[in-house]
Amino acid sequence: MIRWNNSVVHALIASAIVACPVMAQKQDKAAAAANKCSIATDKPDEVKTAMTDLTVAQIGGRPEDQRKKLALAVTQLTNSPSKYKSNQSGRDYVLAQTLVRWAQQFPESTTVNKGAIGFMSDKDQSVDLLATSDTLLASVEKANPDCSADVASVRSEAMRPLAIHASALLNTDSLPQADAVVKRLTMIDPKSSISLYFQGMLAQRKKDPAGAAQLYDQGLKVLPPDAAADSNLKAALELGDAQMTLLASQSLTGEQKKTGMLKAAGLYKQFIADFPNSPNAASAQSGLAAALTSSGDSTSVGQLWDGMLATPSKYTDAQLYDAGTQAFTANQLQTASKLMDAAQTLNPWLRPGLYNAANVYWKASQWDKMLSTAKRLVAIDPDNPDEFQLLALAYQGLAKGTKDPKLVRAYNDSLNIAFAASEKVPVHVTFEAFNGGGTPTRTLIGSAENLGAAAKNVTLKFDFLNAKGAVVNSQSTTLSLAPKEKKSFTVTGTGATIMAYKYDPIT
Repeated sequence: MIRWNNSVVHALIASAIVACPVMAQKQDKAAAAANKCSIATDKPDEVKTAMTDLTVAQIGGRPEDQRKKLALAVTQLTNSPSKYKSNQSGRDYVLAQTLVRWAQQFPESTTVNKGAIGFMSDKDQSVDLLATSDTLLASVEKANPDCSADVASVRSEAMRPLAIHASALLNTDSLPQADAVVKRLTMIDPKSSISLYFQGMLAQRKKDPAGAAQLYDQGLKVLPPDAAADSNLKAALELGDAQMTLLASQSLTGEQKKTGMLKAAGLYKQFIADFPNSPNAASAQSGLAAALTSSGDSTSVGQLWDGMLATPSKYTDAQLYDAGTQAFTANQLQTASKLMDAAQTLNPWLRPGLYNAANVYWKASQWDKMLSTAKRLVAIDPDNPDEFQLLALAYQGLAKGTKDPKLVRAYNDSLNIAFAASEKVPVHVTFEAFNGGGTPTRTLIGSAENLGAAAKNVTLKFDFLNAKGAVVNSQSTTLSLAPKEKKSFTVTGTGATIMAYKYDPIT
């Protein structure tokens, strides 16, 4: 009769694109200082002039002026091939950098008309800026191994705008567009950490956790060993690897599942050790608890829960509700109850958490706690038979726990009223997602099913609440439902303090 809502909360991976290219460039420059590149960019005159134009374009100024300088540089480097044969590497190196800079002028496509960027021959033909720069850089590095750090720095610069663009597309779930950008990013350097990170992000958004975990793991293996301990990229790769390993292992069985969960636990431990002050550390600890619980390591997970109970303020409401769910699954009822108590202290209005908390109190025979939680559930979600059934079970437990005949009758009367209410709900409302935590908007996705034999026009009025239950924003949606018909709905509340929701009963 009662359905257990076992929903593990996975934290979103923080963006790694702002800091990591800068980090890579610093590392590359340090390596270059230790092993000076032998490429000359000041001869012949064509190369020197092109380098000057490129430098001016890189300084900034009006976009149109930058493009003029870049076009002049391309013209100098492609108009008279015989003039720079004495310094082919220098020409190729400067041209590669110029094409990379040009690519930043065309964020949607790196294939452009030659004449548009300064080529004096074959003006009507197309050129792939990134593919061409990759070929040039590969030739430079092969002929000048001492310049590998400098070449890596150019590749990093080429990847930066694409990484920013890919991140924006992934954050809005624009997967086809993101796929195209990530492919261009990969073209520059398919084996770099940043490239593997975005390939992993794309696999993650395509619901391929095993593939994403593998890509994140590869990204960690090629990360420079001297990467800063607070590197955003390293943190994102470690957390992503842990999260996706956990998610992929959930579909396994037997020893394979146990092995996968132990691996996920190890990855979470590594992240927590490397980034103890990360804003995602608490989420990682919740993930670690989930992995240990699924692996059967009750001793270790019990120690984690003890740590959460010692400092509950370090965790979010969802993380504490999630930990309580995990403790319940592990049959640690007293710990589960304490975790649910702590979660309700932070947010006593979160419907999925309250539902699980009521079930914990039911199994722990904590009838007073179950009753107050079930009453709040009915107030939040008044057109869901499950909430009334929980209320009925709470009254049933109270009736069995007392010998006072008057109380027994009162509890049984309330039980019957609650059960009858569960049978008379005209429209069954359910919820699938409550998205956008920490953002100015929260999106609630659910469905409404007409349980009656007559068509209904149903208006759902939602109040979006803060942690104290005060209304932050209100929204309504109207559905026309045929008999037995079920329709989905989406409502969005605005307000940075929104933590929960409730709706008015359907009459």
